[in-house]
Amino acid sequence: MLPQIAYDVLTTLAAAPGAAYLAARPEYRPLLRRFAPPVPARLDGAPIWVQACSMGEVNAARPILEAMAARWPDIPILLTTSTLAGRRQAEKMAGTVPVTWFPFDHRVCVGRFLERLGPRLLVLLETEVWPNAVWAARRRGVPVAVLNGRISDKHIRRYRRWKGFWRPVFGSLSAVCAQNREYADRLRELGTEETALHVTGNTKFEGVRTEFPRADAEALRGQMGIPANAPVIVFGSMRSGDERLAAACWADLKTRFPELRMILVPRHLERVNEVCAPFEEPLLLRSEVRAGRTPAGERVLVVDVMGELVGFYAIATVAVIGGSFYPGVEGHNPIEPAALGIPTVFGPYMRNFIDPARALLEGDGALQTDAEHLRESLATLLDDAEARERLAGKGRRAVLANQGAIARSLDVLEPLLSPPPAA
Repeated sequence: MLPQIAYDVLTTLAAAPGAAYLAARPEYRPLLRRFAPPVPARLDGAPIWVQACSMGEVNAARPILEAMAARWPDIPILLTTSTLAGRRQAEKMAGTVPVTWFPFDHRVCVGRFLERLGPRLLVLLETEVWPNAVWAARRRGVPVAVLNGRISDKHIRRYRRWKGFWRPVFGSLSAVCAQNREYADRLRELGTEETALHVTGNTKFEGVRTEFPRADAEALRGQMGIPANAPVIVFGSMRSGDERLAAACWADLKTRFPELRMILVPRHLERVNEVCAPFEEPLLLRSEVRAGRTPAGERVLVVDVMGELVGFYAIATVAVIGGSFYPGVEGHNPIEPAALGIPTVFGPYMRNFIDPARALLEGDGALQTDAEHLRESLATLLDDAEARERLAGKGRRAVLANQGAIARSLDVLEPLLSPPPAA
């Protein structure tokens, strides 16, 4: 009980200053709704409550939601999110699944929400294990499951420091579908019961687009002023330091390949100015094109809007995965370009996407290199159409061969879906 009491005290002390901060920042005011999230009126019956924190988790949730609706058509589903970007993306992709805010992890906020919602099951995606949400659900007899579960290198260090606090949280989970055995071992170490642990694979292999309409790709090229046959390098999900690497590659490649275009896609929009800074030539912003600007022959393009990365991957000659060339971030998702049949290159730091990276490399469906050798690797691929074709085909086949995790995960959830206890 002591860990729960201490956590309740800390979250109570943080509530008032947190609310004041959100109220003082107009861009964050919508997050105040997380203190008392509304329950959508169109829910008919006890739902499966699925929590996906931000945009990445929401995108990963889409095929899971579709599979749940297909398998259990008579059970309503609710999707909640924690961030502004996640909420915007959820409203775009959730279809008929209602969306609301995930309550702040305060005993009162979570308790009131659970009381109004009356779910039959709470499903947390990846690392979204919130203590009060878990404890409050279990007090009401609602099972809690984790899908696509993982504990990153960074998070396991934090959890181990406070293992005494986290053991009763992880020990309260009814089922955990882990991406791989290593993550399962970490979850067991943190207190998850052996009987609750299942290694089901990584759901991110599913739900990715494996085709992109040719007309849409040609239209996107035209909007950005890219000639039909010009080669394109897309540097996706760029993190700190990637802009200098991209600029160094560009300085070498732009004269060797006179028609080449480079498209820069920062992971976070607040870094757009940082991403642009190392380039000493005119840049074209995607937002300017959408506002009506006509391209004037710029060769370096910057995607400063959200939600278009897959479209730009689809027009790439080569895709480079940001956050993977320097330690700290540990990579981003290489499956999206590989699934589209785009030659995919990433760096040595892919711990957060270790299964996708391993599957692609074992299938000869991606190229792994380091910052020092990236520009030569790109030059080699740009020069060799047959090598690109081989890499692209094997990458796409590796993605398709590793699907099935969602079905295995839903098999684990099936026994937990009895109606909730009467209030």
